[in-house]
Amino acid sequence: MAEQLFPGLERPLPQLPSLHYTLFAYREELRRRDAPFMKMSTIKLHLTDNLILQTIKNIRLLDTIEIMNLNREIVFKRKLTKQMRKVRKLEKMGLNVDPRQLNDLQWD
Repeated sequence: MAEQLFPGLERPLPQLPSLHYTLFAYREELRRRDAPFMKMSTIKLHLTDNLILQTIKNIRLLDTIEIMNLNREIVFKRKLTKQMRKVRKLEKMGLNVDPRQLNDLQWD
């Protein structure tokens, strides 16, 4: 059903561990002061993707507020993916930029 509603929706990365371990790893990375942006973003993307897929499986049972939350999750995933692409392009140019240090207006 998810494929019919969202044909371009990415699947969870098969090489990543279970959702529980991913949450544990994310919390551990958050404790570090110098957590790498791309590593944190990849984990966030994986978690968000799983959350979206789980929500879409139960889409018939959702009320309006939950569907609005699903929409926000999808928008967040798109923004994060776009930001990660920009960071990868900058890294290919030889610039190591942490977007958390930059003004948010530069990334929109």
